[in-house]
Amino acid sequence: MAIKVLDSQGTKVYVLDVPDPAFVDCTAAVTAIKAGKLVGCPQSLGDITETRASTEYKCLSSNESAKALGGISRGSLELGLLLDPVDAAGQGALKTAFKDNTKVIVGIELPDNESTLPETTGNGTIYWFVASVSGVATGIAMDAAITYTVTLEIGSDITECPAVKVP
Repeated sequence: MAIKVLDSQGTKVYVLDVPDPAFVDCTAAVTAIKAGKLVGCPQSLGDITETRASTEYKCLSSNESAKALGGISRGSLELGLLLDPVDAAGQGALKTAFKDNTKVIVGIELPDNESTLPETTGNGTIYWFVASVSGVATGIAMDAAITYTVTLEIGSDITECPAVKVP
C-alpha cells in the first residue's frame, strides 16, 4: 500500500469579509472564498490547532481515575508572507483587519495531489474560519527577503469543505 502524502506546494490563502447572512453550506462557502482576496506567496502557515482542557479525578482510596473534558480552545495561526507593499488585495485586507480590529474569513485551500492535470485542479480541501488579526510583524534581516508575519486568532469552528472546481 502506497503512503499518501499531501504536498504543501500549491496551498492558497484567501481573505474575505465575514458574510451576513453566514454561509449556508460548503458550496456557498467555497464559491465565496475562491472569489475572495488571494494572499500572495505564503511562506508558512503554522498549525491549525484545536484542543480541550482535561481534568483528571483520582480516588485516594483506590487506583481508579476518570477524566472530564472542557470546551474547545482554538489556537493562533502564524501566517508568514514575503512582504509585498503593493498587494492591496490579500496583504492589504489583513493590514486593514488589524488596523480596524475587524473579523475576516480566512480560507486555506490545500492542493489535490491525486492529479496535476489542469482539468482536475481545484479538487483539494478548503479549511475556513472566522479570524481576528492580533499581531503583525515585518522582519528585516541581512541577506534575506523582507517578511510580513500575521498572527490570526481563530474565532469560530474550523470548517472543512471539498474544494470543488468552481466554473
